[in-house]
Amino acid sequence: MRIGVIGATGPAGQAVAVQFAGIGFEVVVGSRSLDRANDTVSALHDRWEGRQLSLVPGDNEAASGADLVVVATPWDGVLSTVAALEGQLAGKIVVSMANALTKWGKNMVPLLPPTGSVAVAVARALPASRVVGAFHHLPAGPWSDLDHQLDADVLVCGDDREATSEVVGLVDRLPGLRGVDAGGLASALAIEALTAALLEVNRRYKTHAAIRLTGLPARREA
Repeated sequence: MRIGVIGATGPAGQAVAVQFAGIGFEVVVGSRSLDRANDTVSALHDRWEGRQLSLVPGDNEAASGADLVVVATPWDGVLSTVAALEGQLAGKIVVSMANALTKWGKNMVPLLPPTGSVAVAVARALPASRVVGAFHHLPAGPWSDLDHQLDADVLVCGDDREATSEVVGLVDRLPGLRGVDAGGLASALAIEALTAALLEVNRRYKTHAAIRLTGLPARREA
């Protein structure tokens, strides 16, 4: 499988790209600017010199041509970005990881999109795609470090149950992560909003905490 990351030049997108490349996938590092994608790939190869990372620079259209596509753009640019790529993304699993947040005083607070969540908005913008929400709660900085794996659960939600199961399985392959099926896209509202509370915890405790659920098996059974 070839994985494309739209908006892969930001911290979250870079983390997704290096993690999937680190387990052997070819990853297209997408950006609105091909020059910026080239610079990002060069910087990642320099950082992880000696590792065999298959990272290919491209624009967002090139990234959308992959078998599975992760959308890692900031939430306020997601819809315009994916709408322009609707045709290329038709029939594919598209993973939305954006959280609608804004600064209120010292705190980050969740916003409520008209659709209820960013993931649902993406699904409506891409009616022919298999939209799944995942990767919302992972701290980008620590997750981008291939030498120190996270210990975290990833809540995965989607109305296409086969696509959701496939993304859960992909998450299970990533070092230190466990995919958790959190139901349909209706769960995306709670998942995305929870990010604001987690950021506040991290701010107060000066850490990079992630989520780990108790009472579940180490890996989800099919």
